[in-house]
Amino acid sequence: MAKALITIGRLEHIALPGLGVARVEAKIDTGAYRSALHYQRLQQRTKAGVKQLVVTFQMGGVRKTKVFRTFKRVTVKSSNGETSRRYLISSQVKLNGHVVRTQATLFDRSDMKYQVLLGRKFLRGRFVVDVGRKNVLG
Repeated sequence: MAKALITIGRLEHIALPGLGVARVEAKIDTGAYRSALHYQRLQQRTKAGVKQLVVTFQMGGVRKTKVFRTFKRVTVKSSNGETSRRYLISSQVKLNGHVVRTQATLFDRSDMKYQVLLGRKFLRGRFVVDVGRKNVLG
């Protein structure tokens, strides 16, 4: 028997517990394959022979710096056909009691309305989007 999918709206309030963000509004983007997170500053460094990614986030009124030891670079193709190289990290997303570990690319979204974009990899097998509604899960 197939698992029932949870209906969410085109915008939802989420938490990013691993990043220390208690509440931020995310745009649900069924056209995006991966999720994307806004970063304010990032720096790749090597410490004791181990590569690290130091990322400063500013979301939901909170500014946090996090060190990632597990990350990689991926090529992302935008909706207008342009490609760019971005860092890919893994993080938990909490959506009204539903906790999902997902991958997200890091991108400077400072000129965009929403700092978090949730893509199809996050949605698949869990959620269905009602584009006529917002904040269905509260």
